[in-house]
Amino acid sequence: MSRRQPEVRNVALGDGTVRVAILGRGRPVLFLHGISAHGRAWRPVAERFVDEHRGWECWLPDLPGRGVSDAEPGLSYTLDDEVRRLRALVRALAPEGPWPRLVAGHSQGAAIALALARAEPEIRGLLLSNPVTPEIRSPAVLRLLRSAAVRRVVGGVLAPLHAPLGHLVLRRACGPAFRAPADLVAAYARPWASSRRARTLLRILADWHPAELEDRMPDRPIDAHVVTGAHDPRIPVEAAKRLASRRGCDFTVCRDGGHVLTEQHPQLLARLLGELAIRLPPDAGSG
Repeated sequence: MSRRQPEVRNVALGDGTVRVAILGRGRPVLFLHGISAHGRAWRPVAERFVDEHRGWECWLPDLPGRGVSDAEPGLSYTLDDEVRRLRALVRALAPEGPWPRLVAGHSQGAAIALALARAEPEIRGLLLSNPVTPEIRSPAVLRLLRSAAVRRVVGGVLAPLHAPLGHLVLRRACGPAFRAPADLVAAYARPWASSRRARTLLRILADWHPAELEDRMPDRPIDAHVVTGAHDPRIPVEAAKRLASRRGCDFTVCRDGGHVLTEQHPQLLARLLGELAIRLPPDAGSG
């Protein structure tokens, strides 16, 4: 597999500036990361995908307030907000089209991908890795984070501890069969080194309600594949399986997998994405 430097575009939206890494050239594929991650999480998959499938262009954004993407103070992060901003981002990246017909999402990003597919009928294929489902419940303690005063206090405490906390959170997410490399841990923790960014993460957690997805699932058949890890501490295997059954789509369980399959099994995810890509109908007006 060739290692290449992606093209980087900074897209100004009304809610902030979004950094997008782009690999390959051709039909666009949109990759959506998890709640506190960033576009780098999908890069091992995107690199393999563009090496094995010519004519595709991978868009890996850091969603607003995450990674190195800025966000205006006081921004809201409900599911509808995330979808609205992504639609604006895609219009900015491709004013003349085409819209990405293939979307890959991890964890919360998988839930956003489902809601985005309902809003955008041109989306025809979904790869859903370790997906948050409507039955997942946010911990009750997160309700406290709805208070800006609480977020200020907690953010000030968390920022100096970003490195050990990042290691702890990521290590647990990996499961027993995968040890996250040091550079991945550092990349995961680094954005929360400032109290301002830590407060942003807390706001994102406070605004995230998986049950919102129930009424925002696609109302049409979509070719999809749900894949999860047998040792995922966040998303029970049965919850992911029920989502796949509900959508009538393919389902894969990685026996040694945790919550970070994008890093643990990028070759598998690239293959599954490629299978979806091959089955996509031609773009309107092509051929």
